[in-house]
Amino acid sequence: MGGNVRVHDLLWISKETELRSLHQPEWVGDALGQSPVVVVRRAEAPTGFVAVGIRGTSREQRYATFLRQDDVLACRTPESLAAEQAWHESSAALPLSLLNALRVVSEFSKRRHLDWGPIGSVGYQLATGIPAASIASDLDLIIRCDELLSHTCLQALHAIQAGPVRLDVILEGPRGAVALEEYLHSPQALIKTIMGPRIAVFTW
Repeated sequence: MGGNVRVHDLLWISKETELRSLHQPEWVGDALGQSPVVVVRRAEAPTGFVAVGIRGTSREQRYATFLRQDDVLACRTPESLAAEQAWHESSAALPLSLLNALRVVSEFSKRRHLDWGPIGSVGYQLATGIPAASIASDLDLIIRCDELLSHTCLQALHAIQAGPVRLDVILEGPRGAVALEEYLHSPQALIKTIMGPRIAVFTW
């Protein structure tokens, strides 16, 4: 299963998983013991491995590592959370402002036929049921755009009014990812690739 995953997918891993890393912080073992879930990160991984990030209980606790593809037991994608409208299952846990923002984005994306999903703390909470988002959280979104999206559509996406919630939208194209706000502001933008970030024109 590990060979088919993409950046921002959430993976459930075996409790016997051995991470390929040195000087692992003590909190990592505790975090995986409570919730054996990791997120696929953007990095080049050795053959047979997946590059992942591990979340701790605080914002400062983030750890990058690699694990074997064979240790991946299950996967939930941002797109699956959007398609299932998973926030209805977690409505009691997510702040009302985030729930409303998710509904607004869902309705817009349905009209525009966008391939999207929640990521970050909101996506993590929707997928796992573990509290991670707060009333102060942004709504981080990924838009998969293997083909060029019209400038009109992107402008409309950027103009969405989601109440007090700030939308942080990432466009994920075939050659990397770029923040929607940066892409609309200037032809030159910070593009994130598996080989690292670079300043260039984001193209399809």
